Amino acid sequence: MKRLMITLAMGAYLALSAGAVFASGNEHHEGKNYEHDDRHNSKIYGKVQSLPDGKIGAWNVNGKEIEVSHNTLIREKHGEAEIGSYVEVEGTFSGKTMRAHKIEVKRENREMR
Repeated sequence: MKRLMITLAMGAYLALSAGAVFASGNEHHEGKNYEHDDRHNSKIYGKVQSLPDGKIGAWNVNGKEIEVSHNTLIREKHGEAEIGSYVEVEGTFSGKTMRAHKIEVKRENREMR
C-alpha cells in the first residue's frame, strides 16, 4: 500500500510539473502578436552570380533570388562576398525568393571546382 501511495504521489507531482512548464511556455508569448508562418528556414549553398552595390538588395545565388536587408548578417571570414564567392545562405522562402537571415562566405567546395 505504501508503494502505491508513493507511486501515485510521484505521478501527480510529475503531471503537475509538466503542466506548470507548459503553462509558463504559453505565458512567454502572451501579449505579443505572432503570425502563423508556413515558411520554413532553409539553407542553400552556391556561387554568387550577382549582387547589388552595397550588398543590400537582390542577390542571385545559383539561379535563386535572395533578398538581403540591413538585418541580414553577412560573415566574410573566408573572403569577401562578391560575384564568384561560394556562400551558405540561411533564410526563409516566400514563393521563389529567399529572405536571407545570414550569408556566410565559405571556402570553395571541392565539387564546385
